[in-house]
Amino acid sequence: AADLGSLGIKTFFCSNVCAAYRRDIYDELGGFVRRAIFNEDMIYAAAAVRAGYGIAYEAQAQVVHSHNYTNLQQLRRNFDLGVSQAEHPEVFAVVASESEGKRLVQETWRHFKEKRLLHRFPAFCLQCAFKYAGYLLGKHYEMLPRSLVHRITLNREYWRDDSQIKTKK
Repeated sequence: AADLGSLGIKTFFCSNVCAAYRRDIYDELGGFVRRAIFNEDMIYAAAAVRAGYGIAYEAQAQVVHSHNYTNLQQLRRNFDLGVSQAEHPEVFAVVASESEGKRLVQETWRHFKEKRLLHRFPAFCLQCAFKYAGYLLGKHYEMLPRSLVHRITLNREYWRDDSQIKTKK
């Protein structure tokens, strides 16, 4: 918790793709939230940090995980990310995640420049635009018509129970 000022949203970073949990603490904290469209791992990690536990990052661990999403799939995935952040202000209102996106663009620019791959930067920027658009739409999903939410989301099952949707009819 003391790292919140310096690490921001990364304080709560945890990815189920390569995470291990202590069973006794997981059970004590009630496990993952029952209903989450995305980020159940970060929501759990935030609860653990608030309960006085820590998140350990093991730099020597090696995990290979990749998605080859199209721009539209990126928009949909980031829509769900935005919804998750909007639905869990107890975690995400405290720290802004936009700065991580800005940092990614800056580091990618430096990498492309160093490797003489500047021709790849426009496509990267287009992908970032799709990601950011999806994120913003998700953050403000309550203002969107339900039919649009159903078309944008990557996780249609989450929205099956329309009583959970706090959007315009």
